[in-house]
Amino acid sequence: MKKIISLGLFLLINLISVAYAAEIKVAAVEFNPTPKDVDGNIKKIVGLITTASESGAKLMVLPEFAVTSFGFSPENPNNFDTIPGRATAAIEKVTQKYNNYVVVGMYERDPVTGLIHNSAALVGPKGLVGKYRKNQIPEGDYDTAAPGNLGFPVFNTDIGKIAILICFDDSRLQSLLIPNLRGADILAMPIGSDMMPKFEKMSNGNHSTISNIAVLAGWTGMNVVASNQTGLISFPSMGLVDQFTGGSTIWDNNGKQLSQSKVSTWTKPLPPETIYATIDTTKKSEQKAYWLKHRRPELYQVYNLYKAPVDPAANNTQNQISALLVQYEPANGNVGANAKKVDSLIEKNHNVFNLAVLPFNSFLGKVSLNKNNIQQYAEPIGGKSYTLASDLAKKYKTYLLFSMPEVSDGKYYETAILFDFNGKQVGLYRKSHLNDEEGSWASAGNDLPVFNTADLGRVAIMLNDEVRIPELTEVYALNRADLILIPAAYDGKVYGSEVNIPKGLVPDASNRGMNIWFDIAKYSQAFTLVANYQNESSKEFIRSAVYSLVPEEGYYPPNIAPNKEVAHQVMFTTHTNNTLWINQQSLVVGRRYDLATPLTLDMKGECFKEWQTNSTAKGLCSGN
Repeated sequence: MKKIISLGLFLLINLISVAYAAEIKVAAVEFNPTPKDVDGNIKKIVGLITTASESGAKLMVLPEFAVTSFGFSPENPNNFDTIPGRATAAIEKVTQKYNNYVVVGMYERDPVTGLIHNSAALVGPKGLVGKYRKNQIPEGDYDTAAPGNLGFPVFNTDIGKIAILICFDDSRLQSLLIPNLRGADILAMPIGSDMMPKFEKMSNGNHSTISNIAVLAGWTGMNVVASNQTGLISFPSMGLVDQFTGGSTIWDNNGKQLSQSKVSTWTKPLPPETIYATIDTTKKSEQKAYWLKHRRPELYQVYNLYKAPVDPAANNTQNQISALLVQYEPANGNVGANAKKVDSLIEKNHNVFNLAVLPFNSFLGKVSLNKNNIQQYAEPIGGKSYTLASDLAKKYKTYLLFSMPEVSDGKYYETAILFDFNGKQVGLYRKSHLNDEEGSWASAGNDLPVFNTADLGRVAIMLNDEVRIPELTEVYALNRADLILIPAAYDGKVYGSEVNIPKGLVPDASNRGMNIWFDIAKYSQAFTLVANYQNESSKEFIRSAVYSLVPEEGYYPPNIAPNKEVAHQVMFTTHTNNTLWINQQSLVVGRRYDLATPLTLDMKGECFKEWQTNSTAKGLCSGN
């Protein structure tokens, strides 16, 4: 009898799990459309998605411009489609039959306004679900496509909440964060990612989007299905042959690479392929949960400001930086011994330097602070640790950044202080995004300052795990930081992971380091310097390093410290190369500031809730 009951309970549990399972098979369907042959492309697309449907795919994503191809004369009606239109009608027959969904990219002509948009349609079992119009238009599309006017919709479906971005959209971090705030489970990305050689027209506009998104899934906490074109493709109207990289990839919401197509090159162009993976939309992303819990939208109001075409905060001065990233194994709790260790490591460097960055709680070490011991370890401004750090700056005639637990007027903070070469305080930052343990004893700072210095440029600070809050990166970019300094105590276990771009998309020298630090430099367009403690693990991604502005192109790849106690020297010059596909000026001027307001709304307020609930609405809330 007991066995029968146990068997029945087992079957019931399994029936419940099946009923509520959210595991779905998805596919990235590579496809190279033929220019000026919309009807022929649609026919081929139907064949591809039918095959993928028969293989069990519940969501299929095709590349950017799959229906219409790149580059066309908008005066010719055969070179574009409408949504709904020819493509969605043909795709609907497949999705109705197989009860699944397709995302497909195209040039869309709006029948009311006559405007051309770079768009993607989502078609499901009941027909057209909705469409997305690309918001971040790159330079090469200025003469064809108008910017999107539908915001960042998230479509509710029976396989999860689906958001869509198109290719260059991911050049601004806000494009990923806004649909995320609306609860997107899956990000579908039609991509047209090429790799032009340097003698070709537009080569400096090259942006390898398929490699860019590879380091974002884990930070933003979304499942991503990204589909690209591949091989050599001719564009007669543009007078060039371009090489598309392939490398279509599927990631889960923790940043794990689930499936990847082969990477195509100039010497070995490859045909399109369809890749598959199974994702679970109920699987929790710890990083996303942390971000949503600890973000502070009241500090991000700069998102709403128009900062173009002239931004008085911008600094274009070229500053030569020679920095020491001090990486050492501390004697935990022994301020004097740790200060001596830092001093000895700096002293061993015989080269010229003008900045030293120390790890988190620089002379305290890896002490776990809590409300029971904070009184023992916290110090006032001007106390022992402060004086030791100031003396080091004065001794070595350098700027120096250190951090410590601070006590002031009966309150405790996690605080970083920047000294100049005379040992004078030129910046103080109190950690604004506290983790749960810190929240039990510390007060949060309420400012995100960027410090002006004559010798280094504009300097911003993130303390340790604040890197888990993506908005900080864009706020510092918008406030025109030249350097972001990160004192860290990072062991590689709780958050972050190695950079893992599909091999062949970027130079090997750039395919390394820690994904979040890597992303901070790219999305702030500020050199990012991390000083971390020496760890027992030999893994490279947990070490001190400098991350640069365009690593995915192979320029200034991460410079990572060796696995030892060292004052690791890194050298670079700010504002030296503004000819590449992105720089801070372009990032700030070209972003859609008019769409950023949801990032600054109170998450408990009625306006935010209305915007979030009505997830395809263009406006924010009633009356706006």
